[in-house]
Amino acid sequence: MLWHSINLCNYKRWKTRMGVLMKLSSKTEQILILIGTFFFWASLYVYVPILSPYTKELGGSLTIVGFVVASYGLSQFLFRFPLGIWSDRLGRRKPFVISGFVFTAISCLGLALSPNPWILLIFRGIAGISASMWVALTVMYSHYFDDKQSTKAMSLISFCTGFSQMIITYIGGNIAQKQGSVYTFYYGIGLAMIGMLFILPVSETRIINSIDFSIKKVLSVASRKLLLTVSILTALSQFSVFVITYGFLTIYATEIGASKSQLGTLMFVTHLALTISNLLAGTFVAPKIGYRMTVFLAFISVSIITIITPFIKGVNLLILLNGLGTLGRGLAAPILMGLAIQGLPKEEKASAMGFYQAVYALGMFLGPATGGMIGDAFGLAGVFYCAGAIYLITSLASIIMLPSNKRIR
Repeated sequence: MLWHSINLCNYKRWKTRMGVLMKLSSKTEQILILIGTFFFWASLYVYVPILSPYTKELGGSLTIVGFVVASYGLSQFLFRFPLGIWSDRLGRRKPFVISGFVFTAISCLGLALSPNPWILLIFRGIAGISASMWVALTVMYSHYFDDKQSTKAMSLISFCTGFSQMIITYIGGNIAQKQGSVYTFYYGIGLAMIGMLFILPVSETRIINSIDFSIKKVLSVASRKLLLTVSILTALSQFSVFVITYGFLTIYATEIGASKSQLGTLMFVTHLALTISNLLAGTFVAPKIGYRMTVFLAFISVSIITIITPFIKGVNLLILLNGLGTLGRGLAAPILMGLAIQGLPKEEKASAMGFYQAVYALGMFLGPATGGMIGDAFGLAGVFYCAGAIYLITSLASIIMLPSNKRIR
């Protein structure tokens, strides 16, 4: 009996020491989350360069192409805010992030096996459920930074997101060119599983003092003026982003002669510009000229470039021009995301981020859904003019609606 007690005591001591040894440093966990973020978006974007043309290959009209692209945003509109509330109530982020990788794998398998555009629509919608877990991932990462560094944290994780999309869309286009479009979906499954392996070792301390989320409290978070402002601005922006960049830009490129590998290059340059501007936004540009002016200049520049795009008839010039437009868009995104959670207690941040991402997901849905119908009625040029006008409205609204840096608390 005594010997058993000694062994039990030694085992507990050994287990405690092993727990201390196996606990990763804060810096290591941040790196693992960023690597996991890389694979998270890689698994969702490896097939993006060919998704719209592939939908047309399966017999879809521009309207149906729009609905396939829109299903991704619709799922996020429906799920992001509820998932943010659920995460806050549980005081947990990691289980939601892990489930995101699982949903991505399911989505990619379904896309690979889809016999027609309508089945593509369903499984691209499931990819939107996976992307909804981005709420938990961003808040999980922001936990390592104090409130004043929230825009810096979002700038860093946005940089990682853009870098992932930059690399993987180029690779995806070449996979489609050499092996066939359907293989990009199978690569997505593998990328999701790899990403999950990087997140699994990250520790998470449950937020014990999670507040009781009554409807009144949820409405209180959602009605915060700054949160509403940046949510509306981002929704308008995403309307145009998803109708052009992730919707009909690749179709326009194929119409002027782009190959599948050139579609990959188009997306590569787009995300290269996005990555650079994401990194510079919160760390250099906004501290120099302010949040409001950064967002205004970003949207006015991309508005002009979007409107003149239908006049471009060379693939290489189209690639260059779209990259320049994306530089502007990338400056605005992390600034608006960081402002969405600035000044909030930790236990409310996932709900605020969920609301923010749900509202802008409405733009992700409405953009391609209406863009497809506009394209069938007025041609692809009409889609670009509409998107450019929305960007112009967004730039003007940012000057009116966004407070100056000194008034942000």
